[in-house]
Amino acid sequence: MSKQLLILGCSQTKRQTPGLLPAIERYNGSYYRVLRRYLRERQWPDSLSVAILSARYGLIGGFTDIEDYNERMNQQKALEWAPKCQDILNAWSNEHSQIHFSLGKDYLPAVEPAISSGLQSETEIFEGPIGMKLHQIKNLLENSGAPERHKPILPEPGSGEVSYFLPDWDDLLDEDFDFESDSFSDLSRQQRNDKHCCVLMQPKRMCDGILVSLAQHVTSKGPLRRNMGTDSTSLAPKNLRIQFGLGDDQSLFGDCGAFSYVNEDEPAISVEQAIALYDLYGFDFGASVDHIPVPVIERNGDKIKLSEKERIARVERTKQNAELFIELAKQRQVSFIPVGTIQALNADEYAQTAYDYHLMGYRHLAIGGLVPMPDSVVEETVRKVMMVVSSLEPRPWVHLFGIFRPKLQAFFRELKIDSFDSASYFRKAWLRSDQNYLASNGEWYAALRVPMTSDGRTRKRLEQSGLDIKQLEVQESQVMRMLCQFDRDEIGIQEVLDAVIEYDKLLTRSSDVGSLRLKYQKTLTDRPWKNCDCPFCQKAGIHMLIFRGSNRNKRRGAHNTLMLYGSLEGAYHD
Repeated sequence: MSKQLLILGCSQTKRQTPGLLPAIERYNGSYYRVLRRYLRERQWPDSLSVAILSARYGLIGGFTDIEDYNERMNQQKALEWAPKCQDILNAWSNEHSQIHFSLGKDYLPAVEPAISSGLQSETEIFEGPIGMKLHQIKNLLENSGAPERHKPILPEPGSGEVSYFLPDWDDLLDEDFDFESDSFSDLSRQQRNDKHCCVLMQPKRMCDGILVSLAQHVTSKGPLRRNMGTDSTSLAPKNLRIQFGLGDDQSLFGDCGAFSYVNEDEPAISVEQAIALYDLYGFDFGASVDHIPVPVIERNGDKIKLSEKERIARVERTKQNAELFIELAKQRQVSFIPVGTIQALNADEYAQTAYDYHLMGYRHLAIGGLVPMPDSVVEETVRKVMMVVSSLEPRPWVHLFGIFRPKLQAFFRELKIDSFDSASYFRKAWLRSDQNYLASNGEWYAALRVPMTSDGRTRKRLEQSGLDIKQLEVQESQVMRMLCQFDRDEIGIQEVLDAVIEYDKLLTRSSDVGSLRLKYQKTLTDRPWKNCDCPFCQKAGIHMLIFRGSNRNKRRGAHNTLMLYGSLEGAYHD
């Protein structure tokens, strides 16, 4: 498919909200309103990129975050931007077969030298009055062949069917990672055949949807990481449904990642940012911006106790954000379903807030802040919220943020909780010493730790310990070779177990060897990977039970998540 680039001039009319917004959301002139109106019904066209020529910022990608400003373009400024615009357009023309310019006369001097010098792309300047240009932009959009926006398919609220969302932790894996040689498909990370674990697990299904945190937008990681300047990633949104391999009956759920900024006085994401990102990236559900009223925060290594007044202020800010969030969502006729995130100091306040949110117009609620709470508090909170929810008409859909709680599952089912998200089974793959792999019979197994001497932190520790690193490298290779031989039934359990324990003692432990040996022996005796038909176990074999590097550990986490999802459907034991 030929890629087309549309370049728009900035507009004097802007959304005058503080902080950063993607440029195509910041500007509010007629070109931008036409573009956003089209995107309410359609997915972002795969063939389309959008850039903006700005008086303040020059030529930038449409998804570059910018602040509000007041500066007008004139021909003198345009001429000053021309040399830089030429360099940028030369780079962009390598990736686009056509470039369309919808610019006023004061903007054209910035791009005319590049057009005259001959770009690799075919170029077109939209002519005529603004009405004619708008018509040309509409034609370009309508001819893009973009499919309709995805419509989420979920069980009716209170039906008793629970939906599970897998939180995204940037869980990309090298599809062609070589376990025998411990090597990637390419030395360059950009050239590797990286895919999300949900894609690689197909045709098995791990979840009913993916939960993506907008907190990625203030970092350099994840599919929603902030776009700046003129990089090609700033010209169009990443197609998250394709990235996660979602089917039509799976949903994309966005939240603000409040635990990532819990130590800050204010949320890292504004209400305007949240609405813009949810809409532009094609989310099915978008949670309002919350702030967790934790009793203690940490700054610069120091623990700081928040006063009751400070905690109440966080609760009030969460409510105010929720009210503004749903007001703007209605005004802008957003394509995602608004979800009201509830924070409170006690169970009664959670319940009252659920009622208040329903009056605001929310039909989808999410209970936040539960992760650090003990089971008893979670149980009381959820019970009181659901007592209120069950009395409301229509009965809202209720999501639990960040918790699974195996001991409370029967209780959650009784109350007809609609959905939850949890990464606990995924992260157990490397955060526990004994429960790293969940077998299809519901039994947990310890993964055999074979630390990598090439790991930077491990190597630094080894250099300080005085151990012979060269000898350890030889021993490491021998242990890995023996584990592979065991998987092929070429050597016995005791021989490989001795080798693993001896190497493990040198790198990680000096005590508890007996307990560790028993756990490892059970893993090797039962060979649980042999009884699993998931794509990862089928391909990686014993490497699924080796605690070593993200390509093994995250595959094991994905396997655990598959087992969790199966248990929800009754396919596996709890």
